[in-house]
Amino acid sequence: MKVSTAIRDAIILEGSTSMQNKDIVPIPIKRRRWGYYGYISYWAINSLCVSTWSAGSSLLSMGLNGSHTIGIVIVANALISIAAILNSVYGSEYHIGYSVYQRIIFGIRGSYIGVLIRVILSVVWFASQSWLGGLCVNVLISSWSKNYLNMSNSFPASVNMSTQELVGFIIYLVISIPFLMVRPEYFDTFLAMGSCAVFFVGMGITIWAVHDNENNYGNLMNTKISLSKSEVAWIWIYGINSWYSSLVAGISNQSDFSRFNSRPIHSYVGTIVGCNLMGFIVPLFGILTASAMLEKYGEQFWMPNDICMFWLEQNYSSKARAGAFFCGLGLVISQLSINCVGNAISGGMDLSSIFPKYINIRRGAIVILLLAWPTQPWLFYNTSSTFLTVMSSFSVFITPLVAIYISEYFYVRRRILKLSHCYINTSDSLYWYHGGFNFKAILCFLCGCAPGLPGLINAANPGIEINLGIYHFYEGSFIFQFAITFLLYMIASHVWKSPVGDRDDIDLFDTYTIEECSRIGMVPFSEDKEEDQSSYAEHYTVQVLTEKVT
Repeated sequence: MKVSTAIRDAIILEGSTSMQNKDIVPIPIKRRRWGYYGYISYWAINSLCVSTWSAGSSLLSMGLNGSHTIGIVIVANALISIAAILNSVYGSEYHIGYSVYQRIIFGIRGSYIGVLIRVILSVVWFASQSWLGGLCVNVLISSWSKNYLNMSNSFPASVNMSTQELVGFIIYLVISIPFLMVRPEYFDTFLAMGSCAVFFVGMGITIWAVHDNENNYGNLMNTKISLSKSEVAWIWIYGINSWYSSLVAGISNQSDFSRFNSRPIHSYVGTIVGCNLMGFIVPLFGILTASAMLEKYGEQFWMPNDICMFWLEQNYSSKARAGAFFCGLGLVISQLSINCVGNAISGGMDLSSIFPKYINIRRGAIVILLLAWPTQPWLFYNTSSTFLTVMSSFSVFITPLVAIYISEYFYVRRRILKLSHCYINTSDSLYWYHGGFNFKAILCFLCGCAPGLPGLINAANPGIEINLGIYHFYEGSFIFQFAITFLLYMIASHVWKSPVGDRDDIDLFDTYTIEECSRIGMVPFSEDKEEDQSSYAEHYTVQVLTEKVT
């Protein structure tokens, strides 16, 4: 046997084919274990992180006060929860993830379009959040050692990071690895514990800041606004768009986690509570803390890790060290939670659908982690790079996708999917369309993206001037692009109708309970048979082809 053949056989996943493995087939009943608290914690941890804590600074920098900023956050979170729920229903009801649904949208072969976009987002945001996680690790270690706190930088000025930052970044990546080995269905408990711990950390920092300022939270909440009503209105629209953009990656692949629900209602209620409650409280903590410290010290602190380092630098006492340690620990937990689940695991799911024979979620997540270094996230924060600004504007591409996903599921297919055909790589699949591509969806996607591109170019290079109307379109692109793409796809679906078909007659993947099968008119999975899930799917595919020939 050739060495290359032996290596290939060793890395092939058990029970996998070129179209499926155990991680991308519909989730079996035994893996559907997320309840209310899992989804509340999932959305809570998206807020209980360094980036969300500091997000209010960008809104205040546009001339608004804290009250307006919180108002924007409340409205944005309401819209985000609606979009997330609507885009999660196919995962909640059919227990398939984002990457498999791309086969329904863009075709069996065209599915790589949506998947690759998500992989790019996962790689960049994992690297970015890992860098912030490394800064939180530095807080933790600095509370143990004053020598580490005052570590000299051995790098030249041309290297856009310090020695301490590099050490923290590497340590964070190393401690992330064990968490990437955990299956997604078991993350709900870790998310719940982490979100509770980090909530009290945030509350503690805010209480300290207000108390340290003689129980005064400062003036940022009520600063007088010197803008016209029209300017305020457009800033509100842009602020909502900006907040939406920061979470659009999670909205787009919400089905990756809604498919783990024990009951669909759990993911819906959990999303509403977690997104709207914690999504409001954490920015409020950030604004109150920054406002109080501005009045007390004449400087705004928008990063919670910077606040902890400030404690240590001002007074390296046992009290300051203890406070920095527990806060640093909580911040590290939050960064591990949001990064491993929201970026690495999600990216692993996407890569698993591209190479299902060789990559499962664990292997895919490790690939995402290994790409963190080549991404060079220190350039995002330590230089004048506009890369993060551009990535934050990536909703220009994601919003049209979400509009198509929702339109396809609710309007075109009336919530009817044939799961077995998602794993057939021939023209016999309902989702083969034309040569494996759904050109209707591709065309609508491109048309939906096009109007937002001038604004994206301007964000990358402000020196390029664009029409004011086009810029206003970009400011409200989350509304305008969604509406345009949704309506365009509805019209296109009337002109070029897609075959809808029926649901599978049999629960081929052991996905549904007996009660659920009875409700939708499906024959339950038979536990008496010895074939595994892939054998069932293969048997059903052969049966479909045989019926077609005869």
